[in-house]
Amino acid sequence: MRIFLIFLNSFLLLVLFLASQFYPVKFFDKLVSKNFDKFLILSVIKVESNFNPKAESYTGAYGLMQVLPSTAKWLNQKYSLNYNYKDSEDNIKLGILYLDYLYELTNDIEDTLVFYNTGPNATNEVKRDSGNRYLKKVKRTYFIYKFLYRSD
Repeated sequence: MRIFLIFLNSFLLLVLFLASQFYPVKFFDKLVSKNFDKFLILSVIKVESNFNPKAESYTGAYGLMQVLPSTAKWLNQKYSLNYNYKDSEDNIKLGILYLDYLYELTNDIEDTLVFYNTGPNATNEVKRDSGNRYLKKVKRTYFIYKFLYRSD
């Protein structure tokens, strides 16, 4: 029985280790937000780009947080900044700044995440369809992060 428990414990530790490789905590110290915890931001990065700093969507969104060039330009002008959306750290800052802006607009985390994916001016059908699929992915990823890293 003792050998079985040792084996089971080792197996579970191996599974947790392997899972953590698919859910990294890269850039953890760079994830500063007024409204969101770091694991939620990591979840957005995981869903948006799977941590590929050069990811580019068919709509032209770029980087870890898939920031559109037009959104980066608007945020830079609005907040008098000069962030480069093609730089990984700046891309994260722009993505978080946009998340915080959307949260101040909605005061609702789920609406913020839907708007991050669809844009705040998308049709209700787009928000309901692709926005809710995106929201489910982020929530599932967030649950996994919280489970793996035991955060409250």
